[in-house]
Amino acid sequence: MSDHCRKSSLEARPSPNARMLDWALAYRRLGWSVVPIPRGGKRPLVTWRDFETEPAAEDMIGSWYARWPDAGIAIVTGRISGIVVLDIDAGHGGEESFAALAPRPYALFETVESITGGGGRHLYFAHPGGTVPNRAGFLPGLDLRGNGGVVVAPPSLHASGHRYRWLPGAGPWDRAPVQLPEILRDRMDPEAQRGKPLHYWRDLLREGVPIGRRNSTIASLAGHLFWHDVDPQVATELLLSWNRVRCRPPLSDEEVVETVASIHRTHERHARLGRSLTSASRDRGF
Repeated sequence: MSDHCRKSSLEARPSPNARMLDWALAYRRLGWSVVPIPRGGKRPLVTWRDFETEPAAEDMIGSWYARWPDAGIAIVTGRISGIVVLDIDAGHGGEESFAALAPRPYALFETVESITGGGGRHLYFAHPGGTVPNRAGFLPGLDLRGNGGVVVAPPSLHASGHRYRWLPGAGPWDRAPVQLPEILRDRMDPEAQRGKPLHYWRDLLREGVPIGRRNSTIASLAGHLFWHDVDPQVATELLLSWNRVRCRPPLSDEEVVETVASIHRTHERHARLGRSLTSASRDRGF
């Protein structure tokens, strides 16, 4: 964000006691498509699909909040608003999944961030262009809101009685959303979700990776090894050796060990869940 844009954005930041209308208009002036939601709810009060292609004008937003002055605010995600949002649901294992996805996440994920009324987090990223599908539950407690999604924005009220709020210093008037990290772009790729071909792994092991891809690649390699039942100690030693030879420059041994251990914990958690579901189905005679 340029100094001029940041100055203009700071001037447009609503005051702490601003009306919901003022917040909705401020988001619209950021270029986001906004729709009203019930106080304490999440489902839009209007036929919001219309606003995936054309954001509501300010006079329409004014009419909504004249009718529902205490309504909350939702942002229509995707290309219309130029954002993709990672929804981290702490109550359903989202923080653990996020740690497994990026064991040292803050270098990758220092972006616009809000705290949800339920105690989770929303991370806002710049839309990369093209089609960005919604991915609900791509890992336990993690949803990706892309084209055709909505996300509740501060200071909307949550059903718990708590309000959504911007993380201090990380609101949309403090910084611009960063580019969607590669590790999340991979999650949107249907081919990646079905499993990469053998030549991909062979080329990756041979060629190595530069800064910016080291953590995510070691996490992917660890997951690939665990899905093939490689012992975690063997996987750790293999990836320590690969990191020293192929990463440019290598990560510290401690970081590799932490990454592999985190992916192994997630793999084991998913395996336990799969076994419990299989057992439950068998007990019901399915």
